Amino acid sequence: MKKAYISILLGIAVIVWGLTLFIRGVPLTIDYLTPFGTVAGTIGFIVFAFDQYFWRQRWLQGWLVKRPNLSGTWTVDLTSDWADPETKKAIKPIKCYVAVIQSYSSLQMHLMTPESDSWVIADRIQPSLKGEGFQIVGVYTNQPSSRLRGNGSEIHYGTMVLDTHGVSHYYPDILTGEYWTDRKTKGEMILKSRRSQVFTRYEDAKRAKGKVPR
Repeated sequence: MKKAYISILLGIAVIVWGLTLFIRGVPLTIDYLTPFGTVAGTIGFIVFAFDQYFWRQRWLQGWLVKRPNLSGTWTVDLTSDWADPETKKAIKPIKCYVAVIQSYSSLQMHLMTPESDSWVIADRIQPSLKGEGFQIVGVYTNQPSSRLRGNGSEIHYGTMVLDTHGVSHYYPDILTGEYWTDRKTKGEMILKSRRSQVFTRYEDAKRAKGKVPR
């Protein structure tokens, strides 16, 4: 929630509060508005801190926060029925990586393969239909390497659905799911071996080691 929204909500609260006091016959003075800026700034800072940091705290999970922490870079086993234009055969399973930057209110996912990059442009996290854990639904855009465009691998859009797995619902160890695209292809994904650092290039993620701290 942006500071402007907080200020608007506080302004409405002040108006309602003032009207209530007026109806009750309580004298109103300008002193009642003096703390408004301080209150708005303090609440704005608290909301920002919660959105970026505090929501990850384990003691808040389950009763106040019901959102899994997916942050980090995941190793991905990806299978696809996409056929090579030259051989007409489906490609072999590939190992790639998904980098996740997450706050309480936003989710950014970047899939990196040797030949393309994908970015989630719309997302939703909801309780899993299986009754445990969560389900992540995302719409993404894929941008193949420029050398591949015009040779059977073009920029396209797709949708993915992932389910979380692990002892902790809020710190999953594995994500599994499937995807399908507007170029009539589909496949399956397994996300595992999460690392805490967020990478932006396939080569860097491939060289890195280490798992996300618990």
